[in-house]
Amino acid sequence: MTAPASERPPEEVDVPAHVPDDLVHRLDHHNDTIVTSDPVGFMDELRERYRVFYSPVYEGFWAVTRYADQREVFQRPELFSSSPTGLPGGPGYGGHKLLPIELDPPVHTKYRALINPVFAPKRIRALEEKARVLANELIDRILDSGRSEIDFVTDYAEKFPTQIFVDMMGLPFERYREFLTWNNTLLHSAQIGAGLDAKRQAGIEINDYLTTLIDHRTEHPGDDLVSVLIASEVDGEQLTREEVLRSVFLLFMAGLDTVMSAHSWFWWHLARNPGHRQQILDDEAVVPSAIEELLRVNSFVNDARTVREDTEFAGVAMKKGDRVWLSSSSACRDPREFPDPLTVDLRRSPNRHIAFAAGPHRCVGSHLARLELRVTMEEWHRRIPHYRIPEGAHVPMHCGGVAGIDSLPMIIER
Repeated sequence: MTAPASERPPEEVDVPAHVPDDLVHRLDHHNDTIVTSDPVGFMDELRERYRVFYSPVYEGFWAVTRYADQREVFQRPELFSSSPTGLPGGPGYGGHKLLPIELDPPVHTKYRALINPVFAPKRIRALEEKARVLANELIDRILDSGRSEIDFVTDYAEKFPTQIFVDMMGLPFERYREFLTWNNTLLHSAQIGAGLDAKRQAGIEINDYLTTLIDHRTEHPGDDLVSVLIASEVDGEQLTREEVLRSVFLLFMAGLDTVMSAHSWFWWHLARNPGHRQQILDDEAVVPSAIEELLRVNSFVNDARTVREDTEFAGVAMKKGDRVWLSSSSACRDPREFPDPLTVDLRRSPNRHIAFAAGPHRCVGSHLARLELRVTMEEWHRRIPHYRIPEGAHVPMHCGGVAGIDSLPMIIER
């Protein structure tokens, strides 16, 4: 039963008349206890109970739980708009659409084409040597410290992909913790009251910082991604300052969070599964397929769409304006697509996971993410082959738009 409006948090709404009572299931993917204790597995039971269900929080949304349905949502932008992104809707940018993720085809295609070359496979391959040098520098610091216990998140996972990305953006690495704090607040604070205020404030601070950065790059261009966007054109017209800002804001959010989360989930799994770690040690050729399997079983991005017109989808009536929530972990652990989905098979084939989404908004940074994960997996296991999580260690986790691990204590066995 839905609580009286006066007793509910501000984001919770009355269930619309077109939603069947038996499909109402209250889920808060930011704050419920289960999502912070198992942020990549909490949908496993719900997926088998519901093909879709409706949660009245964050102004209400449909949860589409299964692989085939989610893939269809991603591939039908004419019916499911990507604006606004996220639940709660929007990242706190002040009502402006982020480019290109909150645009729909055909306009989206024009803006996506501006950043595609920067993340193209050939250009990403050129970063490999630099990435290996950086990975080994970070491993050197860990080994030279003489510590047997480290925090994999703060000692490696947040530093390695962040330094690569801030270099691409032309940002000062010495401020990376400030950047991460802003980003974490923006993407993972959805609590009532002060949490939402903090989220909005983080959006303002990022906006102010990036505005100053764009002004500086306009006067002093370089070979960084911000300078590339400033010089870009759509339909023969140079991007406006506002369009550059909306594009850079999106890249700032996406680039500082997702690959860090992927590293943390990978090592959380490998530290607890020495047999899988041994497969990597015995045959490095397994690394590419291992990356795909660990992305699948620990998929961590929660996306959202908005219904563009009244329709029937997945057996239910959806109305124009309804929000649709897409948990990638739910889809990527769906037994209808993946045999024995909770068993991790580092050589699984085929493996058509949608950890990077699908359709026109498929993650533009997927090639970069795979490179960074491959470099880490190879270099780390050459130098630190044996490690484990301490007995009884607390591993704090979060969900939200991106599920992640806040701290990963780890013992290195020398």
